[in-house]
Amino acid sequence: MPLESPMRKRLLQRGVFVEQAGVSASDAALQVHLIGAGGAGMTALSEVLMDLGCVLTGSDLNVEPERPRHSNPLSNPQRILRIHHGHDATHLPATADLVVFSPAISADNPERVAAERLGIPAVSYVELLGVLLNQKTGICIAGTHGKTTTSAMTASILREAGVASSAAIGGEVIQYGRSGWGDVNSPSTVESDSLFVVEACEYRRHFLQFRPRIAAILNVEVDHFDCFRTIDDTYEAFAEFASQIQPNGTLIIRADCPLIASLKGQCQAKVETFLPVTSTSGPGRNAAACADWAISSLREEQHRTVFDVVRQGRTFGTIELLLPGRHNVENALAAIAVAHAAGVSPDAACDAVSQFQGVRRRFEEIGTWDGVTLVDDYAHHPTAVRATLAASRKKYGDRRLVVAFQPHQVSRTLQLMNEFAISFSDADEVLLVPIFAARENTEQAEAALAELARCINLAGCSVEVLTSLDQLQATLEDSAQPGDVWLTLGAGNINRIPHEFARTVQRNYTG
Repeated sequence: MPLESPMRKRLLQRGVFVEQAGVSASDAALQVHLIGAGGAGMTALSEVLMDLGCVLTGSDLNVEPERPRHSNPLSNPQRILRIHHGHDATHLPATADLVVFSPAISADNPERVAAERLGIPAVSYVELLGVLLNQKTGICIAGTHGKTTTSAMTASILREAGVASSAAIGGEVIQYGRSGWGDVNSPSTVESDSLFVVEACEYRRHFLQFRPRIAAILNVEVDHFDCFRTIDDTYEAFAEFASQIQPNGTLIIRADCPLIASLKGQCQAKVETFLPVTSTSGPGRNAAACADWAISSLREEQHRTVFDVVRQGRTFGTIELLLPGRHNVENALAAIAVAHAAGVSPDAACDAVSQFQGVRRRFEEIGTWDGVTLVDDYAHHPTAVRATLAASRKKYGDRRLVVAFQPHQVSRTLQLMNEFAISFSDADEVLLVPIFAARENTEQAEAALAELARCINLAGCSVEVLTSLDQLQATLEDSAQPGDVWLTLGAGNINRIPHEFARTVQRNYTG
């Protein structure tokens, strides 16, 4: 059901408050119920809505009771999101003004059915996010890889520069302890010209809900095989996304992206390009003939990466990046270019990126115990796996690198089998756990995992197949040696392993 006109007005007028004489903000606050509230996107949206003054409830199949979904001490305690475990019609308050559901929630979900019966408007997460973004000066970060980190960097630049802005990021920004916020540094939520940074995902063409003023396309590769059959289908979706950028806006795009040729007749916005980081330090100041943005004087050190940003042949500023990996140098370059299009000064942009601490599950160093270092990362595509392992090898040198990988979806594993097989070359040992295969055939998942192990072994890397995450936990506890780096990779629930190990060690230390 689309948003009804009165509801739309309530969401957009003074944030979410109805401007009526004699009606206080607290009286006019919308009550919103979120179905599938625990996901990354829904978490970010919930934090935006809370900053706008909404009262929230929600439900999810996976609830982490020890970690509240929103812990901002400045929030009104009455508005903290309370998540029910599982889905049941009784979880939906009859007084709710609006229901928002995640992409994973089907039409026969009992809470969606109850909302329809009660006449409560129900909209998808991406539709509501589109409504909110399209009423602001929208900034969208798209691409197969790097969206979360680049979106977080961009939002951090705006926030640190004092620009009125909101953000919805697909991961928790470490320095702020949250993944979404509304109208930071704005004296009033009524400012329609404040900026809104959104991580724009191509899955199911969700990013076509957005009509931004500024956008970045970081890269385009084949992925999401359940909605894009070929790379041409993917290019078509990204080209349509680019066509929706406002004519007075700006598109930042990687200079070697094959999509550029097709943009001439579709994208009315100004197009600026950035050069990827090559195996050398880049063409530097000679890059003006190749792209608008590039890097030079790249120095990769153990705890930081230092480089100059070059714009149209002139030095724009110097970055001392805390995040490892050349892929993060590219992410930073794109974020700087986006921030410049938004009017942020070079010094403010470079300073903010140099202070950026990263995003949870993006090369997140959990800690070191008895000489064993645990790192967790979201990488689930061969390109991301390869980049993450290269960053690990650069940072940790010759230390033994044990990589525990949880493939995500059978379709992706099968379609990219050869690419996955060669992506682990920097690992000393690979441990495979069962594929995170929601709504997919179990027998097919087991066969795909066995074939992946065979291919990795043929590529020359030691590999072992484990039967469960519990076995991985036991293997870590029994086999980890001082000096090891254990890296958990995957978009599923493998991230619980390093955290459980950390809790076990800490209990032993304090016991």
